[in-house]
Parts: sequence; C-alpha cells; structure tokens
Amino acid sequence: MADCDLCGVARPTLCPVKVNAPGVKTAYPTGTWRGICQECLSSCHEANLNRVQVNGAEKCDLCGIRNVPLFQVTVHVPIFQQPYRRELNKAICGDCFEACEETLRRREAEKEVAHH
Repeated sequence: MADCDLCGVARPTLCPVKVNAPGVKTAYPTGTWRGICQECLSSCHEANLNRVQVNGAEKCDLCGIRNVPLFQVTVHVPIFQQPYRRELNKAICGDCFEACEETLRRREAEKEVAHH
C-alpha cells in the first residue's frame, strides 16, 4: 500500500508519474517519480482539458516548483461521514500536467497490449 501524492489516500497500486522536482534537481537530474491514484490521474486529465488558472497558490502540489502558472485540479478525498467524500482543490503546473498525460498514454498502451 502506498499513499497518493495528491489526495493522500492509501491504494494498493498507484500510477507512476515522472516529475522534475526543483528541490532534488541536482541529485535526480532526470526527474523523480510520484505516485498518483487512478482517480487523481483522471482528475488531472480532465483539468488539463480545460485549464483554470489558480490565484494565490504558491507552489505546485506535485513537484513543488514556484513562480510558474498553476492550474486547478479537483480531487476527491474519502471521509467517514456523509457524503463520504469531500472535494479538495490542488494546484498543478503545466509540466506536471504533461507528465500526467504521458502516464495516462502509457497506461492505455499497456492495457491494449494486455488485452491482445
């Protein structure tokens, strides 16, 4: 079990997304892997289709980069009261959106190969 880096929910499997985190750029110049659950990956894909810029966010919630345009992603976090989930708005940069899209394309290609 691992926790999703966007919503924090523990899942048995996560989708690996390769991001360029500026805090560890010297140690990992090719990027680091973040784990995102399938629901958050789908939310990132939908948010990428119609980008809504966020005002007031300081850094990307996935890679931590600052001073770049950030866009809103709405993720659903389960809770133990009705309505059993709440919506949280996260701020994601354009590079992380592209990394999420690449992961989504890779997962769809893996599914096509597995079905044949």
